[in-house]
Amino acid sequence: MKADYLIVGQGISGTLLSRALIKAGKQVVVIDDGNISSSSKVASGVINPVTGKRLVRTWMIEELLPFARETYEKMGAEFGVSLVSKCNILDFHASRDAAEGFNDKLAEENEYLSQSADESKWQEYFRFNYGIGEIDPCLLVDISAMLRKWRDHLFSKDLLVWNRFRIDDCEIAEGGVRYGDITADKIIFCDGAASAEHPFFNKLTWSKDKGEVLIAEIPVLPSNNIYKQAINIVPWRDGLFWIGATHDWKYSDMQPTAAFRKQTEELLNYWLKLPYKIVDHLVAQRPVNMDRKPFVGLHPAIPSVGIFNGMGTKGCSVAPYFAEQFAQHLVNGTPLMPDVDVRRFAKILSR
Repeated sequence: MKADYLIVGQGISGTLLSRALIKAGKQVVVIDDGNISSSSKVASGVINPVTGKRLVRTWMIEELLPFARETYEKMGAEFGVSLVSKCNILDFHASRDAAEGFNDKLAEENEYLSQSADESKWQEYFRFNYGIGEIDPCLLVDISAMLRKWRDHLFSKDLLVWNRFRIDDCEIAEGGVRYGDITADKIIFCDGAASAEHPFFNKLTWSKDKGEVLIAEIPVLPSNNIYKQAINIVPWRDGLFWIGATHDWKYSDMQPTAAFRKQTEELLNYWLKLPYKIVDHLVAQRPVNMDRKPFVGLHPAIPSVGIFNGMGTKGCSVAPYFAEQFAQHLVNGTPLMPDVDVRRFAKILSR
């Protein structure tokens, strides 16, 4: 089998990059083992324009949010499903200081922030004492449906190798790569945390992050909002809610922890007035770059090897924009944004 590009991984990054390259007229083969614990498969799908306790604008959100919405809408139209919806975040202030901080931020950020105009409606659902802020607009992406639909599409076109990638079986040369019976001009690693173990990119500034979430049934809770107070309650697939998530930088294994479940249930029992049932406890390892910018581009010393990775918790918002930019770079030679170009690490990658 001959391809222009061999894409390793079919998470959010691999899906969007392979789609962009195929739309640009290139022959692509994707290899992926369907790992149910990959970070993409347990992602919430939220695109939030402001983040953190300081409620600062997400990096490049003015460009990223409309581009992401258009991309997911087009993908949904191609497959006859809805992949993205507009929603808001209801931020239940946990303390008087949190409420005052939100109000102070309103003075400088009134495009995305406001005070909820209908607090009384939520008294029957939640216990809160310091008011509700609102973050709007946000987007909610059905990541599960997107990955499944694109996987089915690749499989139907015989462009998917359903197997675990083994770096020892990959032959890299200056003019191309060979993997089993596949030959390609270039190989692009979109395989999440696994890229940190490959010899080509293991010197990058990786910081692996273990995240845990609970999946719950909350039958009475409206599913057209995201709810936040110390934890997030996010509408998920099949009428369920995604609850979490943690950021654990020091961990010894990828097993669910009793401590997270206990703490999260205690928070829910205090905050949520509704009955709920926990139906699953998921864990994933996020590939994060320490400077919070993705890794995009070709290896400075091995031009047949590239990477599209390191999206961290922002994959839903960041990947659509930079998948298109990377595809145009590969096909037409247009420059990458210096902030994401992996060549910014040329010195350490060339050692």
